[in-house]
Amino acid sequence: MTSVQRDLSRTGAGDSAHARAPRRGAALDDRGAEVARAAATVTSGHGALVWTAEPGMGKSTLLELVVDALESGGSGATDGYGAPVLTIARMGSQQSPSGRGAGRAVDSLVQQVAVTTGYAVPDHLVPALAVTDPDYSYLPEVAAVALTEYLRRAQDGRTLVLVVDDLDLVDDLSRAVVLGVLTQRQIPFVVLATATDAVFPGRTPYEIEVRRLSPVSPEGALHLLTVERRCTVAPDVAACLASLLGGNTACIAQTAQVLSPEQMAGTSLLPDPLPPVPAVRTLMGGRLVGLGPEDRRLLLLAAISVVDRTDALITASGMTMEELAASPAAEHLALAAGRYRFVDPRLRSLVHGDASLADRTAAHETLADAHSRLGDDDVATWHTALATLEGDASIVPRLVEIARRHLRRGDTARAHEVAREAASHGTGDDRVRALEVAGTAALYGGHVHDAASWLRHAARSGDARTRARTLMPLVVTLTLAEGQVPDDVVERAFAEVDKVVRPGDGCTRTAVEVARGMSLAACLHVERGEASVAARLHAAARELVGTGTTWRDGVELAESWMAAFGLGEVPPSPDLPEDVSADHEALVSVTRALGLARADQCSAASRVLASSVAELAPVRESGMWFDGPERAVSPLVEAHLRIVQCAVDFWAGDVSKAASGLADAAYRLPVGLAFAGLGAALARRLDLARDGHVGALATALESTCPCPSAPPVRLGILVDRAIAASFGGRHTESATLLELAAEREQREEVRGVPVPGIDEVEAWVLAGRLDAAEVALARVRASADRLSPSMRDAVLARAEVALASHGDVDALRERAMEVSRRLDSPFERARTELSIGRALARLGDLMVAQGHLLSAAELFAESGAGAWAQVAKDELAALTIPVEVHHDPLGDLAREGLPVGDGPRPVLVRAGDVRRQVGVRHVAPPLPEAGADGATAAEGAWAQDLTERELDVARLVILGMANREVAERLYLSVRTVEVHLGRVFRKLGVRSRVELTVLAHRAERGAS
Repeated sequence: MTSVQRDLSRTGAGDSAHARAPRRGAALDDRGAEVARAAATVTSGHGALVWTAEPGMGKSTLLELVVDALESGGSGATDGYGAPVLTIARMGSQQSPSGRGAGRAVDSLVQQVAVTTGYAVPDHLVPALAVTDPDYSYLPEVAAVALTEYLRRAQDGRTLVLVVDDLDLVDDLSRAVVLGVLTQRQIPFVVLATATDAVFPGRTPYEIEVRRLSPVSPEGALHLLTVERRCTVAPDVAACLASLLGGNTACIAQTAQVLSPEQMAGTSLLPDPLPPVPAVRTLMGGRLVGLGPEDRRLLLLAAISVVDRTDALITASGMTMEELAASPAAEHLALAAGRYRFVDPRLRSLVHGDASLADRTAAHETLADAHSRLGDDDVATWHTALATLEGDASIVPRLVEIARRHLRRGDTARAHEVAREAASHGTGDDRVRALEVAGTAALYGGHVHDAASWLRHAARSGDARTRARTLMPLVVTLTLAEGQVPDDVVERAFAEVDKVVRPGDGCTRTAVEVARGMSLAACLHVERGEASVAARLHAAARELVGTGTTWRDGVELAESWMAAFGLGEVPPSPDLPEDVSADHEALVSVTRALGLARADQCSAASRVLASSVAELAPVRESGMWFDGPERAVSPLVEAHLRIVQCAVDFWAGDVSKAASGLADAAYRLPVGLAFAGLGAALARRLDLARDGHVGALATALESTCPCPSAPPVRLGILVDRAIAASFGGRHTESATLLELAAEREQREEVRGVPVPGIDEVEAWVLAGRLDAAEVALARVRASADRLSPSMRDAVLARAEVALASHGDVDALRERAMEVSRRLDSPFERARTELSIGRALARLGDLMVAQGHLLSAAELFAESGAGAWAQVAKDELAALTIPVEVHHDPLGDLAREGLPVGDGPRPVLVRAGDVRRQVGVRHVAPPLPEAGADGATAAEGAWAQDLTERELDVARLVILGMANREVAERLYLSVRTVEVHLGRVFRKLGVRSRVELTVLAHRAERGAS
């Protein structure tokens, strides 16, 4: 074992399989594709895969996953009776401490094969295979021929899979022999190996595929930490660790061990740079060996600088550009277009961690002087503060102003750092101001644990005006950190200001700040379903300051926010002043979008949100100071924007877009804090709709959500469990959970942000409890006003059709279809089609039910709801429909294994059988050939409004061809066929391929 492997294994995150027991579990990231590639290579019976990566990237774990797959039959290599036709052998380095051990790996391989097969080495091959003999004089090619001959006899046609961890540590002779066996291609022989670097000098033989493992992505890092390491971590923290640690699994795992629980949950700011853990030191330490003091000083200057301008680095180092580019340290810096960055951010952590306090202080002094000479006063002030060990109160006001500039730009992490530094230097009111800004920046960055500490300290250290100024951010912070609105803090602030301000006066800034804090507390109560408390707080705030214009921005936003949750009337759109903050403007857009979406204007809501994102979302390239626009939203407010975007996309029926948008936001922003945990509820529901199970992202959001008792999370989990039970066929369990969720929701005083779920009435019908379904229908009617008009109509139509009887099913079906046609969401239309299909199947109208279930499956697939599409397909497959099979002169029926006769005969056709379904061609007789006018007499009844090309497409679809087959037959693109078919459906008033076929079939019968 090398020193690298020993160091990594000591920390419990090593890459060497020899140092630890192999882990079992699902593959990270693209590792699943590598397992499949290995299985395919084994199935082919020849070749080699060598995975290379730096230590700690998970090569050995991948190799164990591959072995697990092979041992469980994942390669598919069987003899036709289920018996495996491969043997798995392992080859290690087999080197002695003295460095001797040539050929021992080959000797170990021969012994394993002999034990496994019971076939000893024949005497005439013994001399050529005695590779460990000190006097061995054969060439490696001779040993390879002998080994091939032995394996041919011992394996008797079975594939030998040789597993080698750390192939670069295997002795040269053994590697040469294995390579010789591969290149001969005489026997079924596969090598699966790992290596740190390329192990074959010169040109790699074509039989060997060397694959470089890519760094772990944010998704892979989250899987590693939550599933394999069982850590509680926020998705944005996992993504940050993956980015800053090169995607190295060992570095990520070890860093996670030294971070605090608050830092892992994203509620406390991560250290910058990250601490250099042993894996980082092992991997990066060699790059610093041989660097002189000046080169190390240059790297330290680059590591602590907050701007990435090359001119500043040159000025601070005293080098010329030519000297900088020629220095050994420049190998670790990417220099381009007047900027620089570390080639590997882990080296920055190591350089900073290895520097002493005196070294860092001197470097800050140097940078402060350099930036002063360059005229960068703000940056110079920052480095001056860090170079002043005894503190300097004179620089605090300047630091506070710098922090506020960062905050206006949405760079909350920088604002937090600068204000925190200012607080460490300040005294008196200056220190209180610094604490306020630090807490506010921490809050809007999502670091609510830090924010609570700073804001509490500021409120206790200042006077009544300070407590009023900090009330609004403190209320939000404590709510997000603890899950409950701190009403006692609000009441104390109100009582304190009420003693010195006359009701309705509205003339003091203190009253304005308290009123804003109270109104914001009302908004937080509304999010949590507590309307009466919200109304009382907002009314008290209005009474405190009257209707003066000095506080209108706060009250209008609060009123719009509460109206978005169904409390009060929607106020007119405010005229925002030019100096309004980006966060305030973005939140106004959020309330507008929610109002539009609730009024069935999802497209308009999407436009409002897209415009807000385009104008206000931060744009940063390097993460350095002042490299973005002058005005941008903070991460917490952007999280609100993105969550509403995803909700609107979900309401519009685009499940795929909503899921991808939420994932992108979750890996960058504190989405778990917004809207009382709505992000976690959305993520769970989208996972269930797409895949039928809750994924790692949703689980991580839920585990780090500080509001587990809020309605969006509490009720959402009940509905999620009901959906999972329904997908599993446990309809009674599903209906019971839905009933429990509905009863709890009825107790909520306001409507929340709805998330598409599952219908309780239909669940009780599927469970066979019509009495409970009737009760549920009454409950649905009583609470339907919480939904948008179109959604309310769709829910009621589905509920009524689910309970339909033979006498009223046709009328209720037509009404449900009419409601469905008014819906823009393909997902909601699919749910309606599924409900109609289920109701008709229950009443025995199987042919019509089949068409609705087909439409449901197609619409679910269109929306990206794969799990729901599978439900529709399964229910379609469960239908058994009696149809007439006509004589097929071309012999299609005979080829399908069906009886062929001179006349029609009844046959039971399972609707879900794809061959039978495309095989509407087996249900309907072939249509007559078209005449000179392009249409037959039978077609005239339905085809007269179609163009010639639309008619061509319709004929082939009626014959049962899929869109791709139609495209190939007519020499069109699949997209063009889809467009033509959509026009055919609209012109003929049909909704599915089945209805089109039935229409043509009836026309043919009428013509005959």
